[in-house]
Amino acid sequence: MDFPDEEALAIVDDPSRTESGSDKDTAMLEKLAAQMLVDRDHMLGFPVNLDFDYRMFADFLTVHANNVGSPVDDSEYYLHTKPFERAVVKFLGRLAGREDAFGYITNGGTEGNIFGCFIGRERFPDAVLYYSDMAHYSAPKIARLLRMESCSVATVTGEGMDLDCLRDRHRQLGDKRAAIVVATVGSTTDGSYDDIPGIRSALADVASNTHIHSDSAFGGLLAALGYETRPWAFESGADTVTISGHKMIGGPIPTGIVLAHPEHVDIIRNADVAVGADDDTISGSRDAVSPLMLWYELRRLGRVGLRRRVLHCLDTAAYAVERLAAEDLHPVRVGGTNTVIFDAPSEDICARWNLLIVGDKAHLITMPHVTGEHIDRLCADLRS
Repeated sequence: MDFPDEEALAIVDDPSRTESGSDKDTAMLEKLAAQMLVDRDHMLGFPVNLDFDYRMFADFLTVHANNVGSPVDDSEYYLHTKPFERAVVKFLGRLAGREDAFGYITNGGTEGNIFGCFIGRERFPDAVLYYSDMAHYSAPKIARLLRMESCSVATVTGEGMDLDCLRDRHRQLGDKRAAIVVATVGSTTDGSYDDIPGIRSALADVASNTHIHSDSAFGGLLAALGYETRPWAFESGADTVTISGHKMIGGPIPTGIVLAHPEHVDIIRNADVAVGADDDTISGSRDAVSPLMLWYELRRLGRVGLRRRVLHCLDTAAYAVERLAAEDLHPVRVGGTNTVIFDAPSEDICARWNLLIVGDKAHLITMPHVTGEHIDRLCADLRS
C-alpha cells in the first residue's frame, strides 16, 4: 500500500480547500480507495472477509448515531440502533447455546476479551489469568490492564492448550485459588482450538472456581457451522464468548460481538449513568452503524446462508492444500480449519498476495472472498 508522505498529510492552520482551488484531498482519498479495491483481490493471508457491499448505508454517514450505554436500555439519546443490535445478539446467542445471553457489539475481538476477563475478575477477584502461548496478543495486555497475576501455558501442536501443563501450573500455586482461562477457539497462528470442556475438567479439583472466556473471534462460527461441530461456547462450558464481526460476517469497520450469562453481568453494571441508560459495557459510547451492517448481512444470509459461507471457506482450504501440494510446498491444514500453512515462496509473491509469514512458513486463510480461482492464480504465480 502506497500512502502519501507525511508532509502531504499534515493538518495545518489554513484550510486545505478554497473556493477557487481544486479539492486535492478528495482526489487523494479517491486514489487510496481505488488502490484498496485493487489490493482487496489479493488478500489471502489474513482472517478478514472482504465479500460485502454496504454502499446503501451512505445516508447513515450524515448522522451521529450512538448506542451509548447498555444494549438492553434505550438511552435518552434517541439517534441509536439498539433494537438492531439486540437482534444480532439474540441470533448469535442462540448459535452459541443461550438465546437469552447478554451481549453487545464491540469494536473488535480485543474489547470482547477485555469484557470477558473483566467479568471473570469481578466474579473471582483472587483469580489467576491463564492463556496459551498461541493465544491472541491481547491476553497478556489484558493481564496488565486488569493488574492480574497471569501465566502463559504451553500448547500441543494441533491440539491447543496443554491441559496437564495448565493443571500443574495452577496446582503449584499451593492455595486453592480461582482461575480465569482465555480459551482460544481458532488460533490466528494455525487455526487450532483449545479444549473448553477439557479445561474445566482439568481445573475441577485444583481451582476454587473457574471462569472460561472463549475467544472465538476467528473460529467460533467455523466451530458452530462447519462439517464437524466443535466445543466452543456456553453449552461446552464457556462463561463468556467473543465472536468477530469483520472476519466471517464481514464489514468495513472492525467489530465484534461479546456474549455472557446475563446473571454474571449484574456485577459490573452501573445504573442510570449513560444518558438515561445503565452501563454494562467497556466502551460507553458505541458505534451504531456496525450493528445495522451486521443485522443486514445476517438477515440476508440467515443461518443457512452463514453455514454455506463457512463450508465454502473449508472447501476452498481443502482445494488449496491439494493445489499447493502439487507445487511441492508441503501444505498443512490444522484440524480441518480454513488455515493452510506451507513453505514460504519468494518475498515478491508473499507481498503480492498479502500472505502472512512466520519463520519460513506462509499462512493462507481461505475467508469468504477467497475462491478456487484465487488459489489457481496464486499457483500460477508460484510457477512463473
